[in-house]
Amino acid sequence: MVAYELLCRPIPSDNLVWQSANGDQATSEVVIGAMHEIGLELVTGGLPAFVNLTEQWLHTPLAIEPDHLVAEVLEHIKPTAANMAAVQILRDKGYRIAIDDYIGGAEQSLWLPLADIVKVDLLGLENMEMLGELKDKYQRPGLQWLAEKVENYNQYEYCKTIGYDLFQGYFYSKPMILYGHRLPDNQMAVLQLLQALNRKDADINEIGKILQTDPQLSFRLLQMVNSSAMGCTTKVTSIQRAIMMLGLDRIRNWTSLLALGRLDSKPRALQEQAMTRAFTAQELAGSNPSLEPDTAFTLGLFSLLDAFMDVSLEDICSRLALPDNLSEGLLRHEGQYGALLQTLQLIEKGEWNKIPWKLIGITPDQMSPLLKRALVLTRDALSIPA
Repeated sequence: MVAYELLCRPIPSDNLVWQSANGDQATSEVVIGAMHEIGLELVTGGLPAFVNLTEQWLHTPLAIEPDHLVAEVLEHIKPTAANMAAVQILRDKGYRIAIDDYIGGAEQSLWLPLADIVKVDLLGLENMEMLGELKDKYQRPGLQWLAEKVENYNQYEYCKTIGYDLFQGYFYSKPMILYGHRLPDNQMAVLQLLQALNRKDADINEIGKILQTDPQLSFRLLQMVNSSAMGCTTKVTSIQRAIMMLGLDRIRNWTSLLALGRLDSKPRALQEQAMTRAFTAQELAGSNPSLEPDTAFTLGLFSLLDAFMDVSLEDICSRLALPDNLSEGLLRHEGQYGALLQTLQLIEKGEWNKIPWKLIGITPDQMSPLLKRALVLTRDALSIPA
């Protein structure tokens, strides 16, 4: 036994449509479950974990040390320049790369120069002879070949005879479903933490305060930093020390993971709309000295929180103790931030003739390039292909 593959179950249909709609959540649930609900060491016994990474997670590396994670590139992911650059970054950081469900297609073969392990799908091949043909064609020093979906002894013996290194399938063991109790994350704290982490001048002390006010998030953070998957040799009991050890980038990725894992019942379009509003508001505030860009970003991001969390904006503003000008803008569309929120809604409706141009401080000619920048920022933040 050299490794385990961690999968989200049940998967009703592991195809392109299902992966597009649910893949990000599945990866989030797998890692959250293994790291927090059960414990990665208990699940894998200290061996590496093969984890399917969707296109988004290729660009947002998971908070697990390279020795404990093998990143699987799913067969549906296109070998675009951006995706291949993201995989190269993972390799540079020490992660091993596995190409999943390989059957010899020309497009999928473009991934092979970046691969450490090729997982050949026996059931997807036209015939068993292709196993040797593919290996002979693409073999190079250091590249390992894994026979996937091995279901009987004859298949195992054949693959072993032609030089395959690793084997996986029902011949060895059927997947074992492990259950853990899922502790509910404080969605408000997760979103507040994301907002703080995405500021250009992200303050470690502020992030520590947010974490320290939520027992479950604090528990999860210390659980993560003390996991053997993080390579920590001494016990960490301080939130501030945990933040310093992990660094803001890793905490940002971890927080994104938690957010995706909890906001799973909401459509992707709602997330895109909230982020587009946030970046548009931030861009508009940059042209208006009476508006603060970070506050404007929060206004746009939080303007749809009632739809995300199924609670009223009044309750959200009360629980977060937002500044008066931000609360008034969100709840009553009053003041400069109220006018900004109205503008965001009018943009979405296409009612540019009703936008208070003088109040927001730009002209219609300036709006189009501003909206284009906001859209680019949104797509970058959510890793959406252009």
